Amino acid sequence: MTVDSSIMISFSTASKEYDNQTALRDITFMVEKGEMVFITGPSGSGKTTLLKLIYSAERPDSGHISVAGWDINNLKESTIPLLRRHIGVVFQDFRLLANRNIFDNVAMALRIRGAAEREIKTKVYESLKSVGLRHKSDSYPRNLSGGEQQRVVIARATVAEPNLLLADEPTGNLDADTAEGVMRIFKNINAKGTTIMIATHNKELYRNTGKKVIRLDSGNLVDVGKG
Repeated sequence: MTVDSSIMISFSTASKEYDNQTALRDITFMVEKGEMVFITGPSGSGKTTLLKLIYSAERPDSGHISVAGWDINNLKESTIPLLRRHIGVVFQDFRLLANRNIFDNVAMALRIRGAAEREIKTKVYESLKSVGLRHKSDSYPRNLSGGEQQRVVIARATVAEPNLLLADEPTGNLDADTAEGVMRIFKNINAKGTTIMIATHNKELYRNTGKKVIRLDSGNLVDVGKG
Protein backbone atom coordinates (compact mmCIF):
# COMPACT_ATOMS: atom_id res chain seq x y z
CA MET A 1 0.00 0.00 0.00
CA THR A 2 1.36 3.39 -0.90
CA VAL A 3 1.29 6.42 1.37
CA ASP A 4 1.10 9.99 0.12
CA SER A 5 4.23 11.74 1.33
CA SER A 6 6.89 14.21 0.25
CA ILE A 7 9.50 11.52 0.94
CA MET A 8 10.40 9.19 -1.95
CA ILE A 9 13.11 7.13 -0.20
CA SER A 10 13.82 6.62 3.48
CA PHE A 11 16.67 4.57 4.96
CA SER A 12 16.78 4.16 8.74
CA THR A 13 19.91 2.40 10.12
CA ALA A 14 19.74 -0.07 7.21
CA SER A 15 22.48 -2.69 6.97
CA LYS A 16 23.31 -5.45 4.49
CA GLU A 17 25.80 -8.31 4.69
CA TYR A 18 27.07 -10.83 2.15
CA ASP A 19 28.78 -13.96 3.54
CA ASN A 20 29.46 -12.25 6.87
CA GLN A 21 31.01 -9.26 5.07
CA THR A 22 29.25 -5.96 5.71
CA ALA A 23 28.27 -4.23 2.46
CA LEU A 24 26.33 -1.40 4.14
CA ARG A 25 26.31 -0.47 7.80
CA ASP A 26 23.59 1.56 9.61
CA ILE A 27 22.73 3.75 6.62
CA THR A 28 20.27 6.59 7.31
CA PHE A 29 19.13 9.23 4.81
CA MET A 30 16.01 10.54 3.06
CA VAL A 31 15.30 11.60 -0.50
CA GLU A 32 12.38 13.91 -1.24
CA LYS A 33 10.14 13.52 -4.26
CA GLY A 34 11.58 15.37 -7.26
CA GLU A 35 15.15 15.47 -5.98
CA MET A 36 18.22 14.53 -7.99
CA VAL A 37 20.68 12.80 -5.68
CA PHE A 38 24.17 11.42 -6.26
CA ILE A 39 25.65 8.43 -4.42
CA THR A 40 29.42 8.43 -4.52
CA GLY A 41 32.40 6.60 -3.10
CA PRO A 42 35.24 4.34 -4.22
CA SER A 43 34.68 0.90 -5.76
CA GLY A 44 33.33 -1.49 -3.16
CA SER A 45 31.88 1.28 -1.01
CA GLY A 46 28.32 -0.05 -1.31
CA LYS A 47 26.80 2.12 -4.06
CA THR A 48 25.34 -0.74 -6.13
CA THR A 49 24.10 -2.56 -3.03
CA LEU A 50 22.27 0.58 -1.94
CA LEU A 51 20.49 0.80 -5.30
CA LYS A 52 19.60 -2.91 -5.14
CA LEU A 53 17.95 -2.34 -1.77
CA ILE A 54 15.85 0.45 -3.25
CA TYR A 55 14.39 -1.67 -6.06
CA SER A 56 14.20 -4.73 -3.81
CA ALA A 57 16.74 -6.90 -5.59
CA GLU A 58 18.12 -7.26 -2.05
CA ARG A 59 16.52 -6.90 1.38
CA PRO A 60 18.14 -5.22 4.40
CA ASP A 61 19.39 -7.49 7.17
CA SER A 62 18.50 -4.85 9.74
CA GLY A 63 17.06 -1.35 9.86
CA HIS A 64 14.17 -0.11 7.74
CA ILE A 65 13.68 1.09 4.15
CA SER A 66 10.65 2.62 2.47
CA VAL A 67 10.38 3.58 -1.19
CA ALA A 68 7.46 5.63 -2.54
CA GLY A 69 5.50 4.63 0.54
CA TRP A 70 6.26 0.91 0.15
CA ASP A 71 7.69 -0.91 3.18
CA ILE A 72 10.64 -2.75 1.61
CA ASN A 73 11.30 -4.88 4.70
CA ASN A 74 7.87 -6.48 4.61
CA LEU A 75 7.25 -6.51 0.87
CA LYS A 76 5.89 -9.83 -0.39
CA GLU A 77 7.70 -11.39 -3.35
CA SER A 78 4.49 -11.18 -5.36
CA THR A 79 4.32 -7.43 -4.71
CA ILE A 80 7.85 -6.58 -5.90
CA PRO A 81 6.76 -6.24 -9.57
CA LEU A 82 4.19 -3.66 -8.46
CA LEU A 83 6.89 -1.65 -6.71
CA ARG A 84 9.13 -1.85 -9.77
CA ARG A 85 6.43 -0.39 -11.98
CA HIS A 86 7.24 2.90 -10.24
CA ILE A 87 11.01 2.54 -10.72
CA GLY A 88 13.23 2.77 -13.81
CA VAL A 89 16.77 1.38 -13.63
CA VAL A 90 19.74 2.33 -15.82
CA PHE A 91 22.36 -0.40 -15.54
CA GLN A 92 26.05 0.18 -16.19
CA ASP A 93 26.29 -2.82 -18.53
CA PHE A 94 23.29 -1.71 -20.64
CA ARG A 95 21.57 -5.15 -20.77
CA LEU A 96 20.11 -4.51 -24.20
CA LEU A 97 18.84 -7.51 -26.17
CA ALA A 98 21.19 -7.95 -29.12
CA ASN A 99 18.61 -9.77 -31.26
CA ARG A 100 15.94 -7.07 -30.87
CA ASN A 101 15.92 -3.67 -32.53
CA ILE A 102 15.95 -0.47 -30.51
CA PHE A 103 12.17 -0.02 -30.70
CA ASP A 104 11.57 -3.50 -29.26
CA ASN A 105 14.19 -3.06 -26.55
CA VAL A 106 12.45 0.08 -25.31
CA ALA A 107 8.95 -1.36 -25.80
CA MET A 108 9.64 -4.39 -23.61
CA ALA A 109 8.77 -2.64 -20.34
CA LEU A 110 5.35 -1.69 -21.70
CA ARG A 111 4.66 -5.08 -23.31
CA ILE A 112 5.34 -6.83 -20.01
CA ARG A 113 2.57 -4.72 -18.49
CA GLY A 114 0.15 -5.59 -21.26
CA ALA A 115 -0.07 -2.12 -22.78
CA ALA A 116 -1.92 -1.77 -26.10
CA GLU A 117 0.28 -1.65 -29.20
CA ARG A 118 -0.99 1.83 -30.12
CA GLU A 119 0.06 3.15 -26.71
CA ILE A 120 3.39 1.32 -26.96
CA LYS A 121 4.14 2.87 -30.35
CA THR A 122 3.36 6.39 -29.14
CA LYS A 123 5.32 6.12 -25.90
CA VAL A 124 8.36 4.39 -27.40
CA TYR A 125 8.76 7.00 -30.11
CA GLU A 126 8.29 9.80 -27.56
CA SER A 127 10.88 8.22 -25.29
CA LEU A 128 13.40 7.73 -28.09
CA LYS A 129 12.83 11.29 -29.27
CA SER A 130 13.56 12.59 -25.76
CA VAL A 131 17.04 11.02 -25.91
CA GLY A 132 17.64 12.03 -29.53
CA LEU A 133 17.34 8.56 -31.04
CA ARG A 134 13.95 8.52 -32.76
CA HIS A 135 15.75 7.90 -36.07
CA LYS A 136 17.49 4.79 -34.67
CA SER A 137 14.35 2.82 -33.79
CA ASP A 138 14.99 0.15 -36.45
CA SER A 139 18.69 -0.21 -35.65
CA TYR A 140 20.19 -2.95 -33.46
CA PRO A 141 22.39 -2.39 -30.40
CA ARG A 142 25.53 -3.58 -32.22
CA ASN A 143 25.14 -0.72 -34.70
CA LEU A 144 25.11 1.96 -31.99
CA SER A 145 27.96 3.64 -30.15
CA GLY A 146 28.35 3.23 -26.40
CA GLY A 147 26.80 6.64 -25.79
CA GLU A 148 23.85 5.83 -28.04
CA GLN A 149 23.32 2.50 -26.28
CA GLN A 150 23.30 4.27 -22.92
CA ARG A 151 20.66 6.68 -24.20
CA VAL A 152 18.55 3.70 -25.33
CA VAL A 153 18.85 2.30 -21.81
CA ILE A 154 17.59 5.61 -20.41
CA ALA A 155 14.68 5.58 -22.88
CA ARG A 156 13.82 2.04 -21.82
CA ALA A 157 13.99 2.96 -18.13
CA THR A 158 11.71 6.00 -18.55
CA VAL A 159 9.23 4.86 -21.21
CA ALA A 160 6.71 3.82 -18.56
CA GLU A 161 7.06 7.19 -16.81
CA PRO A 162 8.37 5.95 -13.45
CA ASN A 163 8.27 8.11 -10.34
CA LEU A 164 11.85 7.13 -9.51
CA LEU A 165 14.86 6.60 -11.78
CA LEU A 166 17.99 4.82 -10.52
CA ALA A 167 21.26 4.86 -12.47
CA ASP A 168 24.35 2.79 -11.64
CA GLU A 169 27.54 4.42 -13.02
CA PRO A 170 25.64 5.59 -16.13
CA THR A 171 28.68 7.40 -17.55
CA GLY A 172 31.34 4.94 -16.41
CA ASN A 173 32.13 3.70 -19.93
CA LEU A 174 31.67 7.01 -21.75
CA ASP A 175 34.02 9.82 -22.76
CA ALA A 176 33.60 13.24 -21.13
CA ASP A 177 31.54 14.85 -23.92
CA THR A 178 29.19 11.87 -24.22
CA ALA A 179 28.83 11.74 -20.44
CA GLU A 180 27.87 15.42 -20.42
CA GLY A 181 25.13 14.72 -22.97
CA VAL A 182 23.78 11.85 -20.88
CA MET A 183 23.70 14.08 -17.81
CA ARG A 184 21.70 16.70 -19.72
CA ILE A 185 19.10 14.02 -20.43
CA PHE A 186 18.92 13.13 -16.72
CA LYS A 187 18.49 16.81 -15.83
CA ASN A 188 15.63 17.14 -18.32
CA ILE A 189 13.93 14.06 -16.87
CA ASN A 190 14.38 15.42 -13.35
CA ALA A 191 12.96 18.80 -14.40
CA LYS A 192 9.70 17.04 -15.27
CA GLY A 193 9.36 15.82 -11.68
CA THR A 194 11.02 12.40 -11.70
CA THR A 195 13.15 11.62 -8.63
CA ILE A 196 16.63 10.50 -9.73
CA MET A 197 19.44 8.73 -7.87
CA ILE A 198 22.76 8.35 -9.66
CA ALA A 199 25.58 6.18 -8.31
CA THR A 200 28.94 7.41 -9.58
CA HIS A 201 32.61 7.69 -8.70
CA ASN A 202 32.97 10.63 -11.09
CA LYS A 203 33.07 13.85 -9.06
CA GLU A 204 32.62 15.96 -12.20
CA LEU A 205 29.01 14.79 -12.50
CA TYR A 206 27.93 16.50 -9.29
CA ARG A 207 30.57 19.19 -8.75
CA ASN A 208 28.94 22.65 -8.37
CA THR A 209 25.45 21.26 -9.06
CA GLY A 210 24.05 22.09 -5.64
CA LYS A 211 22.45 18.64 -5.61
CA LYS A 212 22.45 16.27 -2.64
CA VAL A 213 25.50 13.97 -2.52
CA ILE A 214 25.53 10.83 -0.36
CA ARG A 215 29.13 9.70 0.25
CA LEU A 216 29.89 6.09 1.12
CA ASP A 217 33.16 4.42 2.08
CA SER A 218 33.59 0.74 2.96
CA GLY A 219 29.85 0.41 3.56
CA ASN A 220 29.64 3.40 5.86
CA LEU A 221 27.75 6.64 5.29
CA VAL A 222 30.48 9.27 5.47
CA ASP A 223 28.53 12.37 4.64
CA VAL A 224 25.33 13.79 3.14
CA GLY A 225 26.16 17.14 1.58
CA LYS A 226 25.86 19.22 -1.56
CA GLY A 227 27.72 18.97 -4.86
